[in-house]
Amino acid sequence: MKIPLLALITATTLLLAGCDLAETAQASPPQGQAPSIEVLKARSFDVQPWKTYTSRIEAPEQVALRPRISGVVEAIHFVEGQAVKKDDLLITLDSRYLAARVDQLSAELASASAAVRQAENEYNRAKRLIQQQAISKEQAELRQSVAQQRRADVNSIKARLTQAELDLSYASIRAPIAGTISRAEITAGNTISANQSLLTNISSQQQRYAYFNMEERTWYRHYSKRENAISAPVVVQLIGEEGYPHRGVIDFVDNVIDESSGTLRIRAVLPDEEGQLLPGAFARVRLAVAKASAKVLVPDRAIATDLGNKFVLTVNEDNQATYTQVSLGERFGDYRVIESGLAEGVSVVINGTAKVGPGMTINPVEVDMDTHDLQLTLNAQLLNNTQTAAATR
Repeated sequence: MKIPLLALITATTLLLAGCDLAETAQASPPQGQAPSIEVLKARSFDVQPWKTYTSRIEAPEQVALRPRISGVVEAIHFVEGQAVKKDDLLITLDSRYLAARVDQLSAELASASAAVRQAENEYNRAKRLIQQQAISKEQAELRQSVAQQRRADVNSIKARLTQAELDLSYASIRAPIAGTISRAEITAGNTISANQSLLTNISSQQQRYAYFNMEERTWYRHYSKRENAISAPVVVQLIGEEGYPHRGVIDFVDNVIDESSGTLRIRAVLPDEEGQLLPGAFARVRLAVAKASAKVLVPDRAIATDLGNKFVLTVNEDNQATYTQVSLGERFGDYRVIESGLAEGVSVVINGTAKVGPGMTINPVEVDMDTHDLQLTLNAQLLNNTQTAAATR
């Protein structure tokens, strides 16, 4: 017997509908049974808000070494990339013509000095003769003028000799600061121009600077005065580093806020005995902007928004979800500080706020708060180490 096509389609539809109802019945709790929802008891922790800024490492002293005189490079006396001390000889120029100039002016000075002595003797003799009326007043004044001219000639030669001696000393180019020297930009045999040719660079050692720009709002909220920021500890991270292993303190606050950006220029000073902080390196600077204090923490995913208000669903003694408006603070990883509205120990719905509404009865499944890898403060040991370093600067 043939089954009509319409009857076959109807039977198939009823079979599929029955399967869907069976699956729904298995996924949903039986009618009258409360859904199982994860909850977590809000806990209080010592937390400390901080800010992170980007920076570039700088050396306190940086010298682009250029010659004071023109000449030909005779010899290079330093090893590229090595440490040098202040006044170490780095480069010598061909100084023969300079030495000859000094000798020439020294001889001219000797001749001029002899001429001064002769002119002064003649003037002294003229003063005795004029008393005896053996010489006219005009002749005596003439000898006085000659003596003055000879003394002026001596002073002029002395000035030129001093300049020549300076030029001769500039032929020996020495390190103006102690630090690490870069490569030689010009080698022996090349001609260099005064105040133009770059010879090498020197960066000071031991300490490094990290400048960063703090927002005007942050400055007035947490510091407001220069003395409140000076010696505040900071930590620094370079590219590729885990955590913030370098310690320092704030030692400079600018005297003006940049109108175009609304930021204040601040500087941290860092010790660098091991030479890891190379000038020019990109860095992140982190500093605490307030002292540690106890705050209630909840997972950030437990927080919902209702017409601009932030709220969480708490669970009362009857296992009913309750609408609780809260005020939020800083975020630490996956957790958020609750400034007000929620007390420690209250159970909070952390997963399922989209399915649970206020007044709904639930079956709370309590889970633990995992803060094992969560950094909530710039720990006391870190700050103590930094402050000790600042005291010994």
